[in-house]
Amino acid sequence: MSDKSISALRTKKKAKPGIDHIWPWARHSCIALAMAASMQVIAQQPINIPAQPLADALKQLGEKTGLQIIYDAAIIKGLNSQSAQGSNSQEVLRQLLGNTNIKYTISGNSVTLHAQNNAAALPSVQIISAPLGSTTEGSGSYTTGDTNSSTGLALSLRETPQSITVMSHDRLKDQGLTDVDKVMEQVVGIEPDRRSSIGGDSVGYVARGFFVSNYQVDGIPRPAAIYGFSEDKADLLAYDRLEIVRGPSGLMTGAGNPSAAINLIRKRPTDDFQANISAKTGSWDLYRLQTDVAGSLSDSGKVRGRFAVAKQENDTFVEREHIDRQIVYGVVDAMLFETTEVFAGVEYQDIKATGVSRGGVPLYFSDGSKTNLDTSTNSGTDWSAFNHDSTTVFVGLEHFFSEIWKLKLDAEHKEGTYDQKFGYAYARTINKDTGAGAMLYSTRWNGDTELNAFNANLQGAFEWFGRNHELAFNLFHAAYKSEAPAYPGWYDGGDYRATISNIFDFYNTGAWPEPDLSATGIINGGDVKTTSLSGVIRLKPSDSVSVILGSRLTDWEQTRWSKNTGAAAITSPVTKENGVITPYTGLVVDITDNWSAYASYTSIFEPQSVKDITGNTLDPLEGNNYELGLKAGYLNGRLNISAAVFQMKQENYPVIIGNQVTAPDGSRAYRAEKGVEADGFEVEIAGQLLPGWQIAGGFARAKAEDNNGKPLRSRIPENTFKVFSSYQLHGALSGFTVGGSLRWQDTTYLENTGPNGETFEQKEVFLVDTMAKYLVNDHVTLSLNINNLFDETYYGALDVGSARYGEPRNISLSISYDF
Repeated sequence: MSDKSISALRTKKKAKPGIDHIWPWARHSCIALAMAASMQVIAQQPINIPAQPLADALKQLGEKTGLQIIYDAAIIKGLNSQSAQGSNSQEVLRQLLGNTNIKYTISGNSVTLHAQNNAAALPSVQIISAPLGSTTEGSGSYTTGDTNSSTGLALSLRETPQSITVMSHDRLKDQGLTDVDKVMEQVVGIEPDRRSSIGGDSVGYVARGFFVSNYQVDGIPRPAAIYGFSEDKADLLAYDRLEIVRGPSGLMTGAGNPSAAINLIRKRPTDDFQANISAKTGSWDLYRLQTDVAGSLSDSGKVRGRFAVAKQENDTFVEREHIDRQIVYGVVDAMLFETTEVFAGVEYQDIKATGVSRGGVPLYFSDGSKTNLDTSTNSGTDWSAFNHDSTTVFVGLEHFFSEIWKLKLDAEHKEGTYDQKFGYAYARTINKDTGAGAMLYSTRWNGDTELNAFNANLQGAFEWFGRNHELAFNLFHAAYKSEAPAYPGWYDGGDYRATISNIFDFYNTGAWPEPDLSATGIINGGDVKTTSLSGVIRLKPSDSVSVILGSRLTDWEQTRWSKNTGAAAITSPVTKENGVITPYTGLVVDITDNWSAYASYTSIFEPQSVKDITGNTLDPLEGNNYELGLKAGYLNGRLNISAAVFQMKQENYPVIIGNQVTAPDGSRAYRAEKGVEADGFEVEIAGQLLPGWQIAGGFARAKAEDNNGKPLRSRIPENTFKVFSSYQLHGALSGFTVGGSLRWQDTTYLENTGPNGETFEQKEVFLVDTMAKYLVNDHVTLSLNINNLFDETYYGALDVGSARYGEPRNISLSISYDF
């Protein structure tokens, strides 16, 4: 098997920071420069192109490097290139054009050629060097060539019979998105439901009418049934892209939540040396510094490495909130043999947030008028804080038995801690004159989490009745553990649930005596053990028809335990399911060379973590999902279009019981709802419209109702539209990229919110974001992002007594240096 074949298969204002804050930045800068200096001396694999007609030489360069080369055929007609050799694409390109009158500009992964005396002329011909692969870094694209997040098979978006959004590396950079929370704001069909700040446990997302609880990292599921494992606050330094599969993902996770699954795909080392250091500053005292270095670590190129580190500090638009992030990521891979590659890495993330609140602000005064409080209002105490850190070690092996059969083994160990200490004001309504009517709720949640997972995947192709078909088998086993000391809280009364005499004074300072939040001596824990065996086959009865059949067999055992310090633990089973079958069926029919129609079905099974009023965990979610759609792929997969309609029904859906009704442990109490239904449709586009013009976005409608036909979440918009686009300018403005996004949502409302049972209604929200990027030279790039350009005031989440505003206008400026 050739090396080339193997490579194709793996595929208000606060004080400024003082000297104590400046030192970490300087330290990280020194690390970045030292890494870059050491990596630059590493031997590189040279690019060799012989002298020949220039058109042929450019084609070879595109094939070897993945560049998109754009030019007018007339300007190179009859020209020959000289031979070229070098360690990077720009160096070789300069040599190829050395004896010609052709100049060029580079933006991202695109190269535009023009005659020296006609720099303003627009190109009329484009060479697309090769189809996109799964990795999006360096592709210059807002889409991907293939994904396995839906079925486990590496299929193009057009071949996959489900709705998938890919947040590519280049789109994340262009929009200045550095954490999962900000990314979800931009994803078609995903709506944030922020009923608290970054420190709260109520930060979440809704897709197709239901909460998103399924997260994966490189395909390894995080359990929704245990608190503390969510990746919704993760920084994206270590990740190439996010793949969001809307609808159930039971074939991949075993637990098929009907909303969506978010799969974070890590970056891997690169064959060629690359290094980048960037700095960002912006509104609310935002400071971020990061570096990312990758390349070969041996002369043969068989050992490669990557190291990245980032530090960020910022306030938020909410008074007194401050966030501090530190991220370190490293990975090394090596070709042991021509057909075997191993890799190992570590990822560390640490986030600290102070002055945060678990709740928002009330919507009404006691006289029935709306509060319209300032967007910076903080309902949290000055001592409230949220700390979360995690360390993940992962190893893997890929072995190619042949050109078409591959075995991939992955193992992962993750340890994390969280510590949340809250005091926050809650009021259904407040007195406009006296500020009376609010209560202060206090508690602390602290715990340790541990994940041990192993995944084995075998996939390939075979011939049957003269046609090629694809097959994959997957074995997954994981153990998830959590251990959390118990603390007193508002559910115990006393100082932990106290009356606030004047809420306006509290909002201004957050001053409140911190009650005794010492541990009670009781320790609670939760354990989940799960094993799954799945298989999927893609049959090709004809060139234009694909049938995908799959099933996952899952064993799931969840227990909870409790003990007093030094005493034996008392264990109680929560859920034990053996042999749960999650079927998957998909049909894709090619209508034309570019368009396909598809249909898919999958069942829903998901163990739950929420409890009823007696403290018992609700039975698992169960149900069915149906989806029909059209998909198109143009420009060799660089432009993807999709439209889908869906319908789902589920049982044991969790519904909150009233306001502030809790289970015995202080968590919100739920009841199981039967006959919950949702339906809707989505239209999406992603990729390249024209040379240098990228676009991603679409329209989504999702309507979810209970068994009485009443909306499940009227506070979440049923209809949304999101689109982001960027364009690389040419001619005299060559080097500039401009773009922006539009986000719209329809009217939302919340019943029985005011003092007299008023219904609160939020009108349509329309947000505009803009961006501009300038390539100063081959190394330096300046970027400007402005979000909520027209400073629209709106609620990002609605809840009785605890609404939270969306972000006002904010600006960020970054400078990036590529070595």
